[in-house]
Amino acid sequence: MNILDAFNDQQAQNSFSGGDVQTYKVQAVLPYILPILFFLPIISEKNSAFCKFHANQQLAWLIVSAVLGLVGKIIGFIPILGAIVGAVIGLAWLLLSILLMISANQGKAIRIPVIGSMFEIF
Repeated sequence: MNILDAFNDQQAQNSFSGGDVQTYKVQAVLPYILPILFFLPIISEKNSAFCKFHANQQLAWLIVSAVLGLVGKIIGFIPILGAIVGAVIGLAWLLLSILLMISANQGKAIRIPVIGSMFEIF
């Protein structure tokens, strides 16, 4: 059992078409690296459940990234603690990005904890 399976939205994953997953895999993975590209999957295919799901999660990831960046900058003003917290935040962001990329590449529907279910814009 994978650690991500606890966050897998099985209902959303069951709505994915196998062809969509293979066709739009790159568009689903890339915005987890550069969150500002969250709109890329929905531009690729606005009727695909796979693209819609990942566009919504990537918008949530953009917001999480911005908040983590802001918190890191604010805490960064504290000499030693700021450097430690900044490094932990950066490492956590990198690890979560990698996990989200892997799950999108595998065609899974991983929701970002807490905030991932709040966004159903697309």
